[in-house]
Amino acid sequence: MRDYFPKNLRLLCSYHMSTSEVARQLGMNRQQIMKYLAGSAYPSARSMRRLCDFFGVEEYEIIMPDDQFRDIVKLKPKVPIASDLTPPVLSSLLKTAARQSSQLGTYAGYYYEFRYSFTSQRLVLKSLLKVQEHDGLMMYKSIERLKDQRNKAEPYLKPTNVNVFKYTGILLMIGNRIHMLDQEALLGQELSHMILFPPYRNSISNLRGMKMGVTATAAHEPIVSRVVLEKIGRSVDVRRAMQRCGLYAPKGEEVPASVLKYLGEVDGEDPILFKGEAED
Repeated sequence: MRDYFPKNLRLLCSYHMSTSEVARQLGMNRQQIMKYLAGSAYPSARSMRRLCDFFGVEEYEIIMPDDQFRDIVKLKPKVPIASDLTPPVLSSLLKTAARQSSQLGTYAGYYYEFRYSFTSQRLVLKSLLKVQEHDGLMMYKSIERLKDQRNKAEPYLKPTNVNVFKYTGILLMIGNRIHMLDQEALLGQELSHMILFPPYRNSISNLRGMKMGVTATAAHEPIVSRVVLEKIGRSVDVRRAMQRCGLYAPKGEEVPASVLKYLGEVDGEDPILFKGEAED
């Protein structure tokens, strides 16, 4: 599988101005990256992680056959955020987010995100989310693993691009509420928006609020659900944390009672707050 790495890396680099720019932003030696591109060297585990984090891909993806990799990446050239291209309201929001970087630094770390699934009725989706500072802004990444965890007899399977969805977004404080806006990272066909209540004490354990998005079905129906972010630390074993992510029965051991109480019981009405349907 390593044979595909140089070609896939070349594709990722092609969306930047030059290999030198990639090396500069990564803080890596240009000659080393050139060796990777030529296939005369293969990155160490640490260097591979840096490359994948920078380009927004997973290690198992970057060594896939190049035709499959090209299909799932679907990258597009980036448009620079310049004052003459950015609408004033968006420019103002970005400046606000930049000013809040130090204030919001306390939210940095890993979280489990709990909400009722938008596509698997009455099951709780447990996902992994990481908040971190990046280029002067508080950004976050989240990973959804759509695996039904109710069957414990099923062996652990390595995540694939079929059952794992990744999102990247920005965090800012507006009107004394935390707003988290993200986009699905591979195809860019989904946006979601969380509005959370900030904690009224120094320590952060849970953040509560609501999440608005669309279903993953072809209809992309608008949908709203309560959501809870449970902070699990500044540093975690990501592989182990991901193994605990997936779809759970509401009263399962992986869904804390306090979380379920906020999300809503399933004994009565559907806990989803709103689900729109297209007109016939």
